[in-house]
Amino acid sequence: MTVKLSSLFEHPNCLLSRRNRHQFLVTLLVNIATFSHGLGVGWMSPVMRDLQTDQSPLDFPVLVEQVSWIGSLVGIGSVMGNLLAGTLMDRIGRKLVLFGIAIPYMTFWCLIYFVQSVEFLYVGRLMAGMTGGACYVVLPTFISEIADTNVRGRLGSIILLSVNMGVLVGYIVSSSVDYFASPPFIIALPVCYFICNFLFPETPHHLIRKGKFEAARESFRFYKSIKKDDIKAESEFEHLKFHLTKDESANSKALSYKDFVTRPALKAIGSASVLLICNQFSASFCITTYLSDVFAASHTTLNLSMCTIVIGVLQIVGNYVTTLLCDKYGRRILMLTSTSGAAVCLLAFGFFTYYAKDNNLSVVGWLPLAILSIYVFMCNIGMVGCLFVVVVELFPAKIRSVSVSTFVVILSSTVFLTLKIFPICMAVWGISVTMWCSSGITFSCFLYFCFFLEETKGKSLLEAVVEFCGSRMLVKLFNRPNCLLNRRNRYQLLTTLLINLISISHGIGIGWLSPTLRKLQLDSSVGFQITSEFEISWVGSMLGMGSVTGNILVGTLLSRLGSKRSLLLIAIPHSCLWILVYFAKSVEYLYAGRLLAGICGGGMYIVHPIFLSEIADANIRGTFSAMVMLSVNVGILLGYIMGTHLSYFTIPWIVLVLPIAYFVSVLLFIKESPMHLIRSGKYSEAERSFRYYKNIKDTDNINDQHRAMEDFDNMKAVLTKGDQLKDAITFKDFCTRPALKAYGPALVLLIANQFSGLFSMVNYMSDIFAQSHSTMDPNTCTIIIGAVQILGTYVTTLLCDICGRKLLMLVSTAGVAISLTGFGFFTQYAREHDVSEYSWVPLLLMSMDIFLGNIGLVGCFFVSLVEIFPVKIRAKAASMAIVICSCFVFVMLNILPICMKQWGISATMWSCAGVAAFSFAYFSVFLKETKGKSMLDD
Repeated sequence: MTVKLSSLFEHPNCLLSRRNRHQFLVTLLVNIATFSHGLGVGWMSPVMRDLQTDQSPLDFPVLVEQVSWIGSLVGIGSVMGNLLAGTLMDRIGRKLVLFGIAIPYMTFWCLIYFVQSVEFLYVGRLMAGMTGGACYVVLPTFISEIADTNVRGRLGSIILLSVNMGVLVGYIVSSSVDYFASPPFIIALPVCYFICNFLFPETPHHLIRKGKFEAARESFRFYKSIKKDDIKAESEFEHLKFHLTKDESANSKALSYKDFVTRPALKAIGSASVLLICNQFSASFCITTYLSDVFAASHTTLNLSMCTIVIGVLQIVGNYVTTLLCDKYGRRILMLTSTSGAAVCLLAFGFFTYYAKDNNLSVVGWLPLAILSIYVFMCNIGMVGCLFVVVVELFPAKIRSVSVSTFVVILSSTVFLTLKIFPICMAVWGISVTMWCSSGITFSCFLYFCFFLEETKGKSLLEAVVEFCGSRMLVKLFNRPNCLLNRRNRYQLLTTLLINLISISHGIGIGWLSPTLRKLQLDSSVGFQITSEFEISWVGSMLGMGSVTGNILVGTLLSRLGSKRSLLLIAIPHSCLWILVYFAKSVEYLYAGRLLAGICGGGMYIVHPIFLSEIADANIRGTFSAMVMLSVNVGILLGYIMGTHLSYFTIPWIVLVLPIAYFVSVLLFIKESPMHLIRSGKYSEAERSFRYYKNIKDTDNINDQHRAMEDFDNMKAVLTKGDQLKDAITFKDFCTRPALKAYGPALVLLIANQFSGLFSMVNYMSDIFAQSHSTMDPNTCTIIIGAVQILGTYVTTLLCDICGRKLLMLVSTAGVAISLTGFGFFTQYAREHDVSEYSWVPLLLMSMDIFLGNIGLVGCFFVSLVEIFPVKIRAKAASMAIVICSCFVFVMLNILPICMKQWGISATMWSCAGVAAFSFAYFSVFLKETKGKSMLDD
């Protein structure tokens, strides 16, 4: 027996073999974090059900809609954790990020213990999500860097095994221990985790990249458990060192969209997308989060707490089976088994609950537990347990960094979306239809995996190490010229983020109006009411009138005051908006406030694109310009949420912080653009500004400085030459062939942007949903649309400088036309038929419309508008175009509610769809690609 055990431990695939034991031990230690995260997830499931009953441990009520926010905020926190951990991993190392994971988790339990209102639970779940999101970024990278190929799959699958063990313990603790007794004991886990992190070194890969070769050698020996005199191991280390340090210059080449459309890349993107859909829309994580509610709706006769604990045990068993099988039989067979089994179980669960509504099935009341047990087991042996292992191995090396980081962020965003809509779907559709929909999605994924999913078992990650394991998820791109965090681009990015504080604040003002208008129509607790369609249309449309004013004012002053002073100027009317909102005594105050908000927005849409185009490099200019609308959409979502959940008089004082912070930031940290300073003859200041925005230091290599300053000299030569012609701009300059060819696409772009209804619908979104015959809460639908807007513009920031502007415009206009046509047909049909079972359709179609609209018509609007005109007339032509756009804003905001009243919502949507369809046809023929175009060229 002793001999058999000894031979087993010596087997290279045994986790307890001498070679693997330190890798296994460290994997267990770092997964204390994932265990703790799972504990928090599992603990909340029974608690969220208790919070809605008379047995609530808290002394304040928690509503169903608030419960959905408590559940879903973990998704937003996860996105934040993804981005934060991904950004910091390469800069400060994996270990320091691992240390930092403990902080938000401890904050979560402190907020749980000292809870005074539902907002404490919101923030706590956000913190818990940050821990989970950071874990899912840093742990796969950390483990892949310390693990040998033959055990990498098993060690990687321990991540979700630990999460599920924590979920089980959370179920048990929540069901057995008093609410306020749990946090003081559970907080010991992150403390122990923090201490354990002192016991092992940084990964050898990270140390090699930092040039700490001796420390890397010691780390390599530790993780491989080898002695100093091991010649074979020394050769292995040198081989690793060679692969990690070679061809850095070749790897720093900028990515092209062509890299994403190769056959291997497209297959990988397709498989990864289906993996994401399968993981989230199979409802596996939603059922775990809302497990007590699912069992309560299933008509089971068993004890709910016992059912929850049994499911937790099955999760662990499923993940443990994954650790045993994934390196033996491969990933593909587990995925096929998992998806087919889960689809069958969800179908069966749906049928049981459907028949249990009208029939007494108490004799087989154990069946829901049996079906869900099999379902959870099936999910965890493949589409949950193997998720991160497959994602790391799936993509080609060159695009792995961008693709995996994008996948993780979208996954976390999808977690938020599914957790938000799952309880709503159960309430509106019923549990049976919800399960059947998830079953259909899961079976579709099974069919896809049958034909397209490739086996990645045993795939070497040494090449992947060069691209991904060095934190290629976000940060290895630092060496690429089109990376926003590249050394040359960092101050440009910082400046963009700071000036977009006002974009977020402007977006809040737009989004806030939609739920607030409905409140002002229904009650007069504010002190006045809005009672007529006339007043509603004017409150909405005054933004457009103000926008025209802001366009003209800032457009006139920009060349005289410069970008910095113009940026400072637009903070003033926006601050006045919120002061008027707070002191409003009648609807006229809102007219004036919306006028001032428009002045701010109109000025912002003039100065932001021009300023960013003057400080940004050509290869990232599109991304920076797209951030303007991304920031506006973030603000719109915040406005929806605040307008729905906060009192009228609370919001102004919260939002006023943003324009004040923006004003201080611009005053202290933003420099005037070098182009404006050159035009003003301030050449020494212009050079200092150029060096600042390009991050050129006196300590840099002298050759690098000379190459960078050649761009400045070229800029200076072109602009000073242009100044001699500045006063000579005549009517003829607007009638040249390049100018005339630009007017058509620019005009159609303006028409498509506004008359497709994308912006005006955002302002009246709650009213649109109220008229759509959907039984879902209009304000909840509006908030979901706000999240979709952000996702759409975020996709634009990723793709704008890779795929180009024209492709995004074509996809956008076609998608808007199809979505709005479908929305119109649904609302027309719903006028004469009962569509309560399909009340989710308006939300789906409007989400498609807003998402597809934002990836092109909205996200690329300003960057395309600035780039489309010849250099000589660019500033004047772009300013005039934005003035016309603001006029269109005023017209569309004014007529949309009138059109919906006079024509009906169906005809209004079809009209907007027709505009989008015409724009698609025009752009297909006449719109030119402007990606990479120099701002000094026609």
